[in-house]
Amino acid sequence: IADSDLIATIDDFYSISDEITDVWRRDADKFVHMWEDRWVIMHGYSKNVEQAASAIMQKNGLGAKDFAKAVIYGPDPRSHQALMRRLGFEPAQIQDTLFAQVGNTGTALAPLMLVASLEEAKAGDRILFVSYGDGADAFILTVTEGIEKVRDRRGVKGHLASKATLPSYGKYLVARNLVELPPGQGIAGQGSATVMWRTRGWVLSCHASKCRKCGLVTYPIQRICYRCLSKDDYEEISLSQSKGKVFTFSLDNLAAVGINPPIVQTVVHFEEGARFYCMMTDCDPQQVKVDMPVEMTLRRFHEFGDFHNYFWKCRPIREGGE
Repeated sequence: IADSDLIATIDDFYSISDEITDVWRRDADKFVHMWEDRWVIMHGYSKNVEQAASAIMQKNGLGAKDFAKAVIYGPDPRSHQALMRRLGFEPAQIQDTLFAQVGNTGTALAPLMLVASLEEAKAGDRILFVSYGDGADAFILTVTEGIEKVRDRRGVKGHLASKATLPSYGKYLVARNLVELPPGQGIAGQGSATVMWRTRGWVLSCHASKCRKCGLVTYPIQRICYRCLSKDDYEEISLSQSKGKVFTFSLDNLAAVGINPPIVQTVVHFEEGARFYCMMTDCDPQQVKVDMPVEMTLRRFHEFGDFHNYFWKCRPIREGGE
């Protein structure tokens, strides 16, 4: 959201607040709860979303035919299709709900659909966007010429095209923390807020040091250049968006606990010259090889000290945009 370099403008919005206990999950619940579905659809979803969509169109003197796309949340295909028919939208105007590809992601579904629609939109297209939850929020958007500047991003289409399927249902249960795992042989440790703060430049920002005298790039940041021995004469450069290749790796079965053992311990060689020792994620260990192109991704690493500790991992470059 900004006031310049826009890919779409918000022309108007309309909101409805409706306190209704329809779908919920407490902080300790593993699964979502839902009240009787017919009551939820009738008095929650259909009532609020239809009212918000109709009100904003009437407020602006517009009808269904005036929109290139209708991006409207739906809890299930049947309820969504019935609502779209009542609002007067033709099948070609209705944005795919992505149920078949990703399922119902809840609060994230409406924005996910909006991104998918913008990937196909052209300048001048008018979009009706409606989300649902304790009421409904409706927006009228107009796509600008700026949409052409973001065409090559990975987006929804690119991520779906490059997704990897888990090999078994058991792997899914582990990923969702629905089964107990035996403790691994990993190294125990302690978290330190002081150390995290002191090293935040290279730990969280993925910054390396580049010597101003000889140009050597090193990670983590080094005060003394090991090539020319200059001291405190460097600039920080970011490696978070840099591309690299696998210099060497090993498969660690002893420390492997989680969704995808063994752990792939990797040394990445960046285009800038630095080398980075880290774990590889989102990969098939049997497909890892020297010189494999990789990119960096920030992940939750451990919970030593009873707080979340983050660090960078590498992953094979996903095809489908930047």
